[in-house]
Amino acid sequence: MENFRKSVLFLFGVVFFTAVCLLAHAETVEEKKAAVNYDESFPAPGENKPVEVTPAVPAVAVAVQPAQAVASPVQVTPIAPSMPQAVTAAIPAIPPAPPAAVATPKAPEATPPAKEAPKAPVANPPVAAAAPKAPATPAKTIPEAEIFVPAGPSGLIEVSGYKYPVYLFAPKDYKLDRTYAMVMLAPAESAKAEKQIEYLTGLAQRKSIFILAPYVLWPKAGDTPYTLDQWLFTVKKDVIERYPINPKRVYLVGKDSGAHYAAYIGVKYPREFAAVALLGQAWDGQFTQLVNPHSDPADQVPFFIALKASGDAKARNQAWFDKLQKRGYPLHLVDYQTDEDLTTLEFKKTVFDWLEDTAQNWAVTQAESQKNWKGKFKKGVKDFFTV
Repeated sequence: MENFRKSVLFLFGVVFFTAVCLLAHAETVEEKKAAVNYDESFPAPGENKPVEVTPAVPAVAVAVQPAQAVASPVQVTPIAPSMPQAVTAAIPAIPPAPPAAVATPKAPEATPPAKEAPKAPVANPPVAAAAPKAPATPAKTIPEAEIFVPAGPSGLIEVSGYKYPVYLFAPKDYKLDRTYAMVMLAPAESAKAEKQIEYLTGLAQRKSIFILAPYVLWPKAGDTPYTLDQWLFTVKKDVIERYPINPKRVYLVGKDSGAHYAAYIGVKYPREFAAVALLGQAWDGQFTQLVNPHSDPADQVPFFIALKASGDAKARNQAWFDKLQKRGYPLHLVDYQTDEDLTTLEFKKTVFDWLEDTAQNWAVTQAESQKNWKGKFKKGVKDFFTV
């Protein structure tokens, strides 16, 4: 009986030991399988292809292609090798799970790239913004001869920036890359500047010249015209700087009382104008006492004088003709019969052509006089006191 009891206990012990070994072996296999299944959820460095298996959604397959540039950063491949090691080390603390439980969480991770497909239009604006950069290519150099320089306003213009009105007639379609002649109308007593400028408008249109007429600041009887002189020169200088006018082709023309003022100012300020035209009157008049002729040819501005044959102006100015001729002034005297003779276009052309030709000859005389020692000395003294 005792032997039977021992045999049963021994058999029971063997069965128990066998069962424990089997359980231990089974637990080891399950842990290995769980570890293997968990490792398979993270691809090894050479096994990235399974992650790209997203075409399972056919409707999004076409739209996903433009979004690949945006979704690709989600697939961070360099992090994959280090992840399994950290997770594998923590596996003994995690109860084993079936492969299905581990595989199911990976389905949502594959879908975010498909959900981000609507962001594909965001990639288009940079392409549209880059299109305007095409004109940034440098333009070809245009030869200077082919560059068109637009002209400024033409016709009768009231020049801005003055307390009193200043009127200027600009030729049609004048260019800024060349210079033009200008005729300045001498102020006349009781004459409006805008009316004075009408006298030479027809000539200006045909000859392409500028005509300037400032407001008349005529002095009272007995007063000197020095304020009017400075006003006239200030306007002339400013207009020459604003418009393409040749300073060596600026002429002074006076009619009636304006002719007497032009005769005075031409003698007193010979370097301000290239030539002077006197129509109707000359040096005899209100400013006679201020007229002092020069003896230097460089200071003797040419004069064109037109006097009425039946009037007394010629007789009153005869003494002045003789005096200026003795000094060496270039004078050109013309008689006319009626006042209408001064208004013809042919007469105005004759006056302007004489001013142009004589001014060139006088410019040569001025240049030659400055070459000798006397001219250089006088110019140096004049420039010293001017400064």
